[in-house]
Amino acid sequence: MENKIEQYLKMRRRMKPSLDPRTCAHLVIDMQEYQVRENGSIARLLENAVPGMLQYFLKRVKDIVIPNIILLLNFFRAYELPIYFAKLASMRSDRKDYSKNYKDFNKLAVNLIGEPIFPEKQNPSASIIPELAPKDNDVVFIKTTSGSFASTDLDHQLRNLGVKTVIIVGVVTNFCVETTARDASDRGFQVFVVEDACAAWTPSLHEASLKVLELRYAKIFNTGKILKQLKRNILK
Repeated sequence: MENKIEQYLKMRRRMKPSLDPRTCAHLVIDMQEYQVRENGSIARLLENAVPGMLQYFLKRVKDIVIPNIILLLNFFRAYELPIYFAKLASMRSDRKDYSKNYKDFNKLAVNLIGEPIFPEKQNPSASIIPELAPKDNDVVFIKTTSGSFASTDLDHQLRNLGVKTVIIVGVVTNFCVETTARDASDRGFQVFVVEDACAAWTPSLHEASLKVLELRYAKIFNTGKILKQLKRNILK
């Protein structure tokens, strides 16, 4: 059966999507201090639970994901195309607006490392990392859900700008990136996920998530391929 799935994916890959940069938006998911740093609360919690669990993830983010997101940001900024940064954080100082799932993780973190891992919006750890610092017309929005649509007005903003295609990067591939991609597809947007500008905790989780998305919800490109198409089409 796996061979049949691969045959189907090859067929889908032969379908050439239209990619008009003028109707694209770039979504950068959860590239925050507490999410992607060795001293961040998530890394400290998981290191306490299973030492070395995030070693691969943190290295991939530093060496591959961040440089590739910078390349994409540079293109979008050069042509004044819309960029959106998602931040997973509570709108309240008491964190009561998180869903039960996030509240439960925060309780676990308090028991294991003495503090919650998912912060409130004012906490410096909720900030976008400096390497990707938002600029000018970049929009930063706060979500309290894994997906970027359920707890925000992102859909409304994108439609006001005439956006038809979203290009998604960030972390974690099989959590917030995948949920955002599914939601975007269900809302009628064309979705691209840039595989080498995303990361999961393990390579197998990353690849499995991308395969699920590619079966129905998104086109999976690498940074070089999507930039090549964007640059070619912006000149038409």
